[in-house]
Amino acid sequence: MVALMPKSWLADLKTLLGSGIDPDSDNCLGILAFEVAATMARLVSIHNSLSAPRIQQLRSDMRSEGISYLISPDQTYLLTLACAEILTELDRAADAVSRLSIRCRSPFPRAFSCIYPDAKNGSLMSFLEEFKFTKGSEKRMKTMEKQVAFASRLYSEMDTLNDLEASERKMDDWKKHSGPIPLDQKAVEQSDLLKRELVAQRLRVHKLMDESLWQMSFDKVVGTMAKSALSILYRICLVFGQFVHGLPPVYNNTYDTLYSYTPKGKGKLSSGPLKSPKPVVYETTIRHSAPIFVQKDDKSKPLKKLIKSMVPPPSTVGSAGMALRYANVILAAVKLLAMRLGDLKPSDQGEDDEEDEWGTREELYEMLPAGVRAAVKIKLKECWKKDVRAVAEQGVADGWGQVVKGLLSWLGPMARDTERWQEERNLDRMQRFAVGPRTVKLKTLHFADSVKTEAAMVEVLVGLSCMCWYHEQRTW
Repeated sequence: MVALMPKSWLADLKTLLGSGIDPDSDNCLGILAFEVAATMARLVSIHNSLSAPRIQQLRSDMRSEGISYLISPDQTYLLTLACAEILTELDRAADAVSRLSIRCRSPFPRAFSCIYPDAKNGSLMSFLEEFKFTKGSEKRMKTMEKQVAFASRLYSEMDTLNDLEASERKMDDWKKHSGPIPLDQKAVEQSDLLKRELVAQRLRVHKLMDESLWQMSFDKVVGTMAKSALSILYRICLVFGQFVHGLPPVYNNTYDTLYSYTPKGKGKLSSGPLKSPKPVVYETTIRHSAPIFVQKDDKSKPLKKLIKSMVPPPSTVGSAGMALRYANVILAAVKLLAMRLGDLKPSDQGEDDEEDEWGTREELYEMLPAGVRAAVKIKLKECWKKDVRAVAEQGVADGWGQVVKGLLSWLGPMARDTERWQEERNLDRMQRFAVGPRTVKLKTLHFADSVKTEAAMVEVLVGLSCMCWYHEQRTW
């Protein structure tokens, strides 16, 4: 908050921003370049997720059958979930920038830990436009994307250097313990080759260090990330501000809002007009922008309430911690259906297709939670009691096939997005330095109603069982 710093800092903010960079060369990032690159990658990823095509795609996805049925048909609620996730990702990046800003010497990046909370509370939004943070954001993002690519390459080359140095140490140890036995010509050539590779690799690594973040100063790099974080916050408020309670109001003279992404004609990606929240207490009108309505109980710490919306309710799959497991079950069912319909050829190495199908069925059965497994048994017993002969008819099997195919047409994409969302949060190097937009949690099974999800899964599994049973009866 502003009260945490002297009163003069807000008035002199423009002076702080233009104070320049400390020229001392000992203020370099060094090994922290990789942490900085990971933070830059997160910022670029958030920025890319807020592009016009991604927002338009998000609006189209919100009207999908799976999200509307399993999560909610309320677009305002769905937008709140999407905004809360993006804001949470930005907060994580801002926390990293705040930690790094302590090492800075210029006033602006060093004061970021106080400026960012004030910007979230709305007290600095007019300053962000005045200092042209938003207009220079595209150039900064391209610069950071190049720096992330250099850091990723440096990381890879340093791994190669470590492997070569480990090989050199092994060879030195072997020479040391070999005693008076002379080396043969082949061993001598391998030793010389290794030394030449080491020299070349060290030169390559040192060159990349000079060209990458390794030799850059804290002030320059952290200053760029701080400005980018503030411009992204400004962009979030413009995109979601008209529909999400708690975001600070901004002027709409630079970017388009969600209204701008509603096509005039009926296109493939058109999801229809969004409805703004109904006015509850009072209306705040902003120039160049549509009215924003805020509930009275949202006036105290509204952003904290917005972040809390990311916690899945108790009735959801994510609250039970079963999202990834359910996704694996659904994906296994998709694979089994493809085998049954002949759309997939699982065996390319001479293995029998029927044995592979049995293996998939056993794997699917082992993944089933106890509750779902019991519900499937009960449902199957009901099917057998009605008419055992009817189950063996081709028309019934084809009917089940259509039912299963229809259910998996919207369950399958949500399961794949759940798996992809989990993979994107891994801590390996490829994911740390990835700058592309990430999968939105809204499209996964985390917020799906557990009762509806389990009921749909039971229908899929019963249908697959009937299809497989009919196939077995026909082949006997």
